[in-house]
Amino acid sequence: MLPIQFKAAMVASSLLCCGYSCAQAPVPTHCTAAERTFISAKMQKVHTSKAGITYSPTGKVLSICINPQGQTITQMTYRYGVPGNVEFEQSASTTSKMAIFTRSTTAHTGENIISFNKGNFHYYVSESLGMGSGVSLIVFGNGKRITDLFSGTDERTDFYSLQDEFDFDAIKSPVLVKKAPVDDLK
Repeated sequence: MLPIQFKAAMVASSLLCCGYSCAQAPVPTHCTAAERTFISAKMQKVHTSKAGITYSPTGKVLSICINPQGQTITQMTYRYGVPGNVEFEQSASTTSKMAIFTRSTTAHTGENIISFNKGNFHYYVSESLGMGSGVSLIVFGNGKRITDLFSGTDERTDFYSLQDEFDFDAIKSPVLVKKAPVDDLK
């Protein structure tokens, strides 16, 4: 089976299962049955050294949950914590919107970025596009990078995403605004 055919089969199976637990059984989610999982990822701590990059599991899951149906996003909630225990939650609203942005990172990769602020902290959830794969969480506190997490690259076991069903450049939403990151995510 060709990769594009496999991806189409995965999308079809998620639609048949209403976009909930059937399509994403290997990746836990903090989204409720009344929500749709936009992104859910098992997060790992990123360790960078002269020898290279290594990862260590955190046991925690990042989930972005949206309204249960339709292409217009009227609800978006970020949740983070161990499966079954949300440690941090932030919901977008018309008065406190989350930002979305798409950008190229190389000639063959890019990323969709969802971001929000909580006090002096800036949260960035990015999902790789093109030849890239995976979900990252980067947090800045008072202008300094304080958290760097990554899911891994396997879309079936490390993360789940509805990225292929939404065009970030065309999303219409009363709770989202198109805005580039203010911090350097590199």
